[in-house]
Amino acid sequence: MAVTLSVELTDLEYAALAHIAVDPHDWFQDMVKLRCKNTIAEVANNKIKEMLADPAVTTIPADKEVIFSTLVESGDIRPLAVMTAEETERTRAMLTTAQDLTPDTPALS
Repeated sequence: MAVTLSVELTDLEYAALAHIAVDPHDWFQDMVKLRCKNTIAEVANNKIKEMLADPAVTTIPADKEVIFSTLVESGDIRPLAVMTAEETERTRAMLTTAQDLTPDTPALS
């Protein structure tokens, strides 16, 4: 599966990008791909450290993309928007609401 991303720039924004890049389209693609490559490497390096510290691990894949792909397939790597929504819901569930309060609820000092 492949995903195509695009960005809409104003004429002024495009002029600014063209001022620093010979080919603004290529520059944009290269920057996004570099960010993805760096994220894959960072996550894989952290997982490799975990695996090296785990005596039960007997083999470690040599390819960082394989490690990252395995983490995606297992659900360990998820979109930030999903993780943020889940964390917001966990926080909301822990907060006391007015209907939870009783006359015996201790006040904060």
